[in-house]
Amino acid sequence: MINNIEPIGAIHSPFQQKLGIPRQPGLAQSVESQIIFHPSLAKEETLRGLETFTHLWVLYLCHKSESWRETIRPPRLGGKKKLGVFATRSPHRPNPIGLSVVKIKSINPDHSITIYGADILDGSPLLDIKPYLSMWDSIPEANNGWVDNTPQLEALEVIIHPDALQDFNNLDLYTQSIIKETLRWDPRPAYSKDDGRSFTHRINHFDITWSKLDESIQILGIRPGQKK
Repeated sequence: MINNIEPIGAIHSPFQQKLGIPRQPGLAQSVESQIIFHPSLAKEETLRGLETFTHLWVLYLCHKSESWRETIRPPRLGGKKKLGVFATRSPHRPNPIGLSVVKIKSINPDHSITIYGADILDGSPLLDIKPYLSMWDSIPEANNGWVDNTPQLEALEVIIHPDALQDFNNLDLYTQSIIKETLRWDPRPAYSKDDGRSFTHRINHFDITWSKLDESIQILGIRPGQKK
């Protein structure tokens, strides 16, 4: 028997859909998200001492992961090879729990927490937070398993198509920055790596249309996202 586990709040991020979310925390370091606690926990007593830390572990539910399989096709392997679900960090798991390390920007007067670098879908239920302790949580001699045998991630240049340039320049600097930071890591699905195909994903309430062209990502269009 285990204790019943209930969400203690939610995470709000610029990522309104799964496509386009960075595949690991910290890849888009300027992305800001908010940890919002349930009212019964949003108090000075529960957060006392947290201001002495720089980073957090965030545990949350991958609430849009509706099913799982015993084997996964990791994006790092181009979607061509299957590995056991427990040998991957896929959100599609028997218990769809996500774990991300993030940087604390601020602990706010309303007892919410602003964080940097999250790879978390907007609205994800929050299960817990814990301080990151480099003296225990960082293991320099640890290897990276099968990931060590895959190509290193390389950031791509993000360019703006002339037809999208005015709309891009009309965005605030923060939104411009997080769009570029997200796209530079080539967020195309592993099963769809054909250059030239266009994709649209929503970030910070804007629908961004883009495609990969040679060694760059080209932004083709920007429009305000329609409310769902």
